Amino acid sequence: MDWEEAACRLESRLDLSRIPRSVIERLDRLESVYLACSGGADSVFALLLLRSYLARQKRAGSLCVLHFDHALRGLASVGDAAFVRQMADALGIQFMDARAEWPGDLEQVSEAAAREARLAFFRRASGACEARPAWICTGHHADDVVETMLMRLSRGAGLQGLCAPRDVSGAGGGLHFLRPILDWGRDELRKELHLAQVPWREDESNRSDQNYRARLRKEAVPAWERAADRPLRKGVGRSRCLLAEDAEALDAAAAYFWRQCWDEGEMAFDRRQVASLPRGLQRRLLLLLPGGAGVAAEALELALAAVQAGDPLKLDVGQGSSYQFSAEWLRISKTEEGSGFADWEAFTLPIGTIAYLPDGARVSAERLCLDGALREKIVSGSNDDASNVYLDDGGNHGDRLWVRRRAPGDAFKPFGKSSPKKLKKLFIDRKIDRRDRDRLPVFVSEESGILWVPGIPPYADGKLGFGCDAALRLTYVR
Repeated sequence: MDWEEAACRLESRLDLSRIPRSVIERLDRLESVYLACSGGADSVFALLLLRSYLARQKRAGSLCVLHFDHALRGLASVGDAAFVRQMADALGIQFMDARAEWPGDLEQVSEAAAREARLAFFRRASGACEARPAWICTGHHADDVVETMLMRLSRGAGLQGLCAPRDVSGAGGGLHFLRPILDWGRDELRKELHLAQVPWREDESNRSDQNYRARLRKEAVPAWERAADRPLRKGVGRSRCLLAEDAEALDAAAAYFWRQCWDEGEMAFDRRQVASLPRGLQRRLLLLLPGGAGVAAEALELALAAVQAGDPLKLDVGQGSSYQFSAEWLRISKTEEGSGFADWEAFTLPIGTIAYLPDGARVSAERLCLDGALREKIVSGSNDDASNVYLDDGGNHGDRLWVRRRAPGDAFKPFGKSSPKKLKKLFIDRKIDRRDRDRLPVFVSEESGILWVPGIPPYADGKLGFGCDAALRLTYVR
C-alpha cells in the first residue's frame, strides 16, 4: 500500500474551506496538533485532511496520531492498532498508542469506563493540564450530529446535550477537542476514500443491534431521511449551530450571575438570590459547581426543587463533593477521608446519583435495563451481594432512597428468609466483622423499608424474576 500516493489522490479532491472557521482559528495557533485515529473511515479521512491542511502551511511535522486500544474486541482491536501505526509510519507522522488493561469480566466494562480510559490516555500523551492545555482532533462528522441529536432528544437533554458534538469543546483538565469534518456525511467521506483508493478498518460492533446508536443509524435515520422534505444533515447541522449559540449566551449569563450570587466568605451561593433567577439559570449555576457537571438529571431536578422551596438537602455528587442546601445557603462540602462516623447523619440518595461516605466509600443507586446474561447471573444467585445488588424495580421505590447507619432494632427480610430478621443477627450469621458493622450503609426505601445492607442479601420482596426487564442497582464500593 503506497500511502503517500493515496493521500495525494485524496488531497486533490478535498475542499479545505469546509473545515469550520472556529477549528481553523485554533489550528493556526497550535504548536502541536493531535488527532485521535481508530482506523475507521471517519478518522482516516480526518487524518489525511489535517495532514493536507498542515502541509500547505509547512507544518506537517506538528501532527501526531493518537490511537487507544480499548482491548474489548480481541484480535480485531490489535489489528486496528497495527493498521494505524503502519499508516502513520508510511506518512511520516508521529504516532503514540496505548492499550487498556481491565480487571475481571470484559462484559462489565461500561461505555463510560472506556471513555474515561481513553481520555486519560489523551491527557498522558498530550501532556494536557489546566496550565498547559492540549487540543485533540477527532473524526466526528455530519451523521454523528444527526444520531447524537436523536439520542439526546430521547434522553431528555437540554441545550448543552443537543448542540453536541460541537466544533470546539472541552473535556476538563486542560483537554479540548476540535472536530474538522462535521460538514462531511458518512457516505460522502467513504465515497471520497473509495475513489482515492484509501483503505480503512471496520468495527463490526457498530453493526450490532445492541448498540443504540447503531439502531438509530440502521432504522430511524433512514426513515427520517425518506420522510424529510429537505436535506436532513444540513438542517440538523444548522439546528446544532443555533442551539450552540444559545447555549453560549446562557453560559455567559450564568457566569455573570455566579458573581452576583456567590459569597466567597461563605463559599456558597445565596439561596434567595439563586431562587429569584429563571430556572434555566439556576440549573446552570448548580452545574457550574465543582462536581456538578456529573449530577444525574433526576438528582438535578430534586436539587432545583430544593433551591426554590428552601428545603434542606444533602446531595452527594461524586469525587468527594456534595451539595449542602440550607434555608440560606447552597454550599459545597468536601468529604474528608478517614473522618469519624459519630456525626454521620442520614441523607437522601436520589436515584441516578453517587454519594461518598465519610470514610471515602462510594454508594449509588441507578435504574437500568437488564440484558439476558446479566439477568441470568442475578437470578442464578451468582451475584456478589457485598458490593452490589439488583432489585425488581418497576418504579416502585420512588425517585430517592435514604442512606443511614444501622439503628437499634433494625430488622428486615433478606432473600432466603421467610420472615424479618434482626440486622444484628444477620451480621453474626454472615460473619461480618464487628468493626465494619457501623461503617456499612443501610439503604432504605420509604415504601419498603430496608432494601439492603452490603454483605447481606437484599430485600426478599424485591427479588428479580426471569421476566424482569428493569432493575434497581444498589452499589457499595470501599
